[in-house]
Amino acid sequence: MDTFDVAVVGAGHNGLACAALLGKSGLRVAVFERRDRIGGAAVSEHDVWPGYTVSAASYVVSLLDPWLIETLDLRAHGYDAYRKLPWEFTPLPDGRSILLGVDRANDDVEISRFNPNDVSGFHAFDERVESLGRALFETFSDEEPSFERFEPETQAIFEGSAAELVERYVKTPVLQAALVNDGLVGTNLGPRNRGTGYVLAHHNAGRAFGAQGAWGYVRGGMGAITQALASAARAHGVQIYSNARVERILTYNDCVSGVLLDDGRDIAVRAVASNAHPKTTFLDLLDGAALDRTFLAKLRAWKTTGPSLKLNLAIGELPNFTARPGTNAQLHHKATIHVAPSIDYLQRAYEDSLVHGESVEPMIECFLQTPTDPSLAPDGKHILSIFAQYFPYGRRGGWNEAAKNRAADKIVEILGRLAPNLPNAIEARQILSPEDLESRIGLIGGHIFHGELTPGQIYENRFATRTPVRGLYLCGSGAHPGGCVSGFPGKRAAAAIAADLAVAV
Repeated sequence: MDTFDVAVVGAGHNGLACAALLGKSGLRVAVFERRDRIGGAAVSEHDVWPGYTVSAASYVVSLLDPWLIETLDLRAHGYDAYRKLPWEFTPLPDGRSILLGVDRANDDVEISRFNPNDVSGFHAFDERVESLGRALFETFSDEEPSFERFEPETQAIFEGSAAELVERYVKTPVLQAALVNDGLVGTNLGPRNRGTGYVLAHHNAGRAFGAQGAWGYVRGGMGAITQALASAARAHGVQIYSNARVERILTYNDCVSGVLLDDGRDIAVRAVASNAHPKTTFLDLLDGAALDRTFLAKLRAWKTTGPSLKLNLAIGELPNFTARPGTNAQLHHKATIHVAPSIDYLQRAYEDSLVHGESVEPMIECFLQTPTDPSLAPDGKHILSIFAQYFPYGRRGGWNEAAKNRAADKIVEILGRLAPNLPNAIEARQILSPEDLESRIGLIGGHIFHGELTPGQIYENRFATRTPVRGLYLCGSGAHPGGCVSGFPGKRAAAAIAADLAVAV
């Protein structure tokens, strides 16, 4: 029988971070990944189209813990990220557009074209959101997270809607839509629904680039993060196994004793860190008799219906936007490209999904990394990465190939109104529905955060790192502080395991 101090279930970025830190502390650690590749949602796929490197699921970085980057010396293991600038571009059907994030002077000019009175409001909003993000960051490593740590005014913002927060500061519809977007990503709610205020702040909590809330790209795609974590883990003696599905977490006398693999091997361990979704961990891998009714009720009530569809396009030329013509790489091609003229448009996209099963006109967020990292595609080619909502898991009829293709066609048609060359520039496409995200990556309900990041499912109300079963820990996004490529849940789990096994991280 193989024996280790710790078994980690799942080689996503949090599982690898947890393993690397525990290996660094001197523990014998093994990581078991059910797929044929490591990385979870943070992967760079080389087999989608010949000559392309595709960040199939996650696509940008901001929340990756700077402490983790330094402690594991991830740069020495191949991690290399750079800021995404400008940060936002929204073209409009009438030929107007707004481009933000070149510099402060440019922002003022862009906003003044719509409403000069919004210039000061925009900067005040930016300062407020930066302060909210800073407050969150300071709590992400807390051993005992508590929502009550925040001032009442801050709690009210988190419990309120993203629309309420944005509308306090600016009046221009397209500017409001650009600012509210961070409150919606991965969330099955509209901008006027309560709780999206927290989601907006969460997306501005990152410090991976030394600037609060800054977002960027990873050279070589998102898989470079998990490959660097894996390299660091192996350097500290961690053994990583792919094509190794954990079928069962074994217990003895109400304490973890090992894991059973799908090939019949029984691995004895002192502790298990699960990077899997909480529902998978507790309902599929564990004997439910070990859990009380209250805990089981929380699991079954957990909101984990994902609304997101990922569409990756191989294109022969850059989009030629009517609002800013040209297929040569320009500043707006390097920004996040939004399709959302107003908050009402985004709210309608959500509400239509409740009636029709999906958005009639969806929220669309696009990224083009290839203008700044041409190594990802053949010469002259590009990858347009599209994150779209609302295409929720569990729609009537499911997400079969026909439904996925209709959704992709809709997205392309809408983008074609703004960049008429795009439909004919598409050479291949990859469509990942919420059901694909569940089956491929293990994101139950297709939810990219292992469950909604809204009050009632954050801080002390999220699943604890230490579970009701002795020796079993959660190191994935179902634990505080939740989703995005951050490494904080893995870091927190490693600290808890090391403390309980009496070693130093």
